[in-house]
Amino acid sequence: MDMTRRSLLTALGVSAGAAAVAAPGFAAGSDMPGWQVGYANAPAAGFGPAEMDLISGRFPSGFAGSFYRNGPGWFQYGDDVLGHWFDGDGMVQRIAFDGGKAIHAGAFVQTNKHRSEQAAGRFRAAGFGSAGDPTFPIMSSDDVNAANTSVIMVNGELLALWEGGSPFALDAATLETKGPKVLRDDLKGMPFLAHPKIEPNGTIWNLGVAGSRVGVYKMAASGSVTDFQMIDIGKASYIHDWAMTERHLIIIAQPWIMTRNIPPFVNTLEWHPDEGLDLIIIEKDDFSNRRTVTVDAHAFYHTGAAWEDASGAIHVDLALYDQPFLGEGGATNLMKGEFDALEDQGLSRLSRVIIPARGPARIEKTHVDGEFPVVHPGFHGLERRLTALVGGSAPGRPGARRVSTMDWKTGVSRHFDYGLDRIPEEHLFVAKPGGRVEADAWLVGTVLNTRTQRSEVHIFDVADVSAGPVASFAARYAWPLGFHGTFAPA
Repeated sequence: MDMTRRSLLTALGVSAGAAAVAAPGFAAGSDMPGWQVGYANAPAAGFGPAEMDLISGRFPSGFAGSFYRNGPGWFQYGDDVLGHWFDGDGMVQRIAFDGGKAIHAGAFVQTNKHRSEQAAGRFRAAGFGSAGDPTFPIMSSDDVNAANTSVIMVNGELLALWEGGSPFALDAATLETKGPKVLRDDLKGMPFLAHPKIEPNGTIWNLGVAGSRVGVYKMAASGSVTDFQMIDIGKASYIHDWAMTERHLIIIAQPWIMTRNIPPFVNTLEWHPDEGLDLIIIEKDDFSNRRTVTVDAHAFYHTGAAWEDASGAIHVDLALYDQPFLGEGGATNLMKGEFDALEDQGLSRLSRVIIPARGPARIEKTHVDGEFPVVHPGFHGLERRLTALVGGSAPGRPGARRVSTMDWKTGVSRHFDYGLDRIPEEHLFVAKPGGRVEADAWLVGTVLNTRTQRSEVHIFDVADVSAGPVASFAARYAWPLGFHGTFAPA
């Protein structure tokens, strides 16, 4: 197993020589557009806790718990700007809902990268699109771990997730960093993706990706690793997300492929559309029982989820792009407060890949554009009908403008348009007490109000998203735009 761990870390490119000179930065001006606050440094000391203002609606009865989100929160030292938005130090937000109130707090994950760079007053670690400083000592993947992509609650402990290293454990109430989480002694420092999949019974599955080799984790609800196996998928595809059904794991290998080992990571990737989009279907009970199907080449970052129908056909819903988006140089201009609509390729299409038990697979694209597809956690991997996502665009600024739900059974989508002054982020399903179907739930999501320069949180009834939020809260400040989150019921 030590040889396995070493080979995975080597494939990940973790070595003292895997860095180069950082790109030059910029001088921030005073005439930044309102949306740029979403790409600006958060206070080093964090936020709150502070009560948010109820700005519309009425707090829904039965809605209680903590909404956590993670994303990059530090982008600039002096005149130097990060090489890629994806590389900002992780900052976890917590919005605690109780007794009709929403209390916000935010804290940086105290990684080695964050502490070292804050002390030095400059960027040092290499990342997805940031070359880093060649003198920065790298002994393991966790030395460059930004812990900035997602969060998951495991047995009462909050874990901040990245792509290429360990989860970082945080205190769920105070957001205090405990340190890297060792899932098992022989798996210390191994890659652990930011999109674990949780079965309704609490079983956790995840991948650790390095080159063409993929480690598959199976974990009990307690967080203990009950199985870990490695497979070789034959190509070093960029894999950020994947899918799971009740019986199968589906690794989706897009033709955005690592072809060389040079920093930063995005410079290793080449687009090979002639190779198509591969879906590797693995039986949960027997990893040797697997097959691969190929459909037309597309790029993607996120899946909603997957399920199997009575015929044995697998349905995988995901947000598909025609080609990679936010690759080399991704969002650097946004951190400078610059936006060129001609360069914005950020619209993807909610689609599903249907894989019959026998015969070729096919892609069906819906009329709904958007990103960050999510499903009801109580139906993950099971046959279901609803996916939620954010989409649309606004002239002159980045980001989405609406939240949507798609009913796969009827083909009907419902939308709420936040308008030109608000940028919505990922919205999550929260089950209503006693709810038995997917629509017995709320959607909760954060939004940046670019006009008031305040961050907001909105709660919808899933059954009628187009009616607008049932309750909306606003902080008295803004925090940076982020990636993914989780909701922990009270």
